[in-house]
Amino acid sequence: MDEAVKSDLKFRFIKLIVLLNAILILIAVAVLLSFWMPTPTGRVAMVVFLAAAAGLFLYFMRLYRRTKQWLDAEHRKGTAEPHGNDGNAAGAGGERTD
Repeated sequence: MDEAVKSDLKFRFIKLIVLLNAILILIAVAVLLSFWMPTPTGRVAMVVFLAAAAGLFLYFMRLYRRTKQWLDAEHRKGTAEPHGNDGNAAGAGGERTD
C-alpha cells in the first residue's frame, strides 16, 4: 500500500470514527433528556436527537460500505498477479496434481 492510499484510508477512517462518536453522543443526549426533562418539550427534543442520530447512522453506513468497497478494490490492486501468471497452474496452490 503506497503513501497516498494510506493517507486516504486514514482520512476515511477518521471521518467514520467522528460520525460514530457523534451518533453515540446524540443517543446519549436523547436518553439524558428523557430523565432531565420528562415534559412534552423534553420528549420532542429527545425525538429530534434520536432522528438526527438515525440520519447520521444511515449516512455512516453508506460511507462505511463505500470505504469497504474502496479498500477491497485497493487490496485487489495490490495483490494482482504479475503478467502471465494467473495462479491457476498445477501445483500453484500446493494441491496434488495426481
